[in-house]
Amino acid sequence: MSASSHRDYLVVAVLGLTQIIGYGTLYYSFSVLAQAMAEDFGWPPEWVFGVFSISLLAGGLAAPVAGGWIDRHGAGKVMSWGTIGAVTALIACAIAPSPMTFTAGLITIELASTFVLYNAAFAVLVQINPVTAPRAITYLTLIAGFASTIFWPLTSALHASLSWREVYIVFAALHITLCLPIHVWLSCLPARSRADMSGEAPATPSVEGSLAQDRRRSGFILMSMGLALVSFVDAAILIHMLPMLTSLGIGSTAS
Repeated sequence: MSASSHRDYLVVAVLGLTQIIGYGTLYYSFSVLAQAMAEDFGWPPEWVFGVFSISLLAGGLAAPVAGGWIDRHGAGKVMSWGTIGAVTALIACAIAPSPMTFTAGLITIELASTFVLYNAAFAVLVQINPVTAPRAITYLTLIAGFASTIFWPLTSALHASLSWREVYIVFAALHITLCLPIHVWLSCLPARSRADMSGEAPATPSVEGSLAQDRRRSGFILMSMGLALVSFVDAAILIHMLPMLTSLGIGSTAS
């Protein structure tokens, strides 16, 4: 196995770690801590989940900006900046003195997520090695899938002895001690194109679309709408799954 292959596997492994931490702290942990957040600010739980929904929408709207920055500056640098933003936002939420500052912090968390989760991580793999990127993305998705498995019980265990604010401080420490050094290292790796790897890249067969040229735009729009709807349902299920199971008396089993 070549040194390049070893490096590619290492990149997938360390990105898998940062994705587990990213999804676990910035997304999955919320459903565990939401009730305590609501009680702290005197809100109904529905309001806290409503703020979280708004923050997810803000993160989605920021995706085109993240994509442009990734193209101009490189995905590794964008992930490094995003990690700093995530640390700042987690601390801001943890020390928020009022519901309005908490809302601003939560929205900032999901904005930062756009710059550190899959959108940017997949781009890192493509920029580092476009030839092996499809396989690497599959491996990374498999690794990051353990985020909920790890962080639902981990967040519950932390919250058993710490307040939700203290848990967010712990999460901020994870980002700055583990994720930030990894993302900075990734930003230092050289980006390569297929042209640079012409000797390594196997011939790629040409694929012709089945839609007529004049129907491809509408087909792309329909596909995008379908993917968005599926993601909408998945996100709703995942963020509400733990509270729903808890209400049935099996929350600890779900964790």
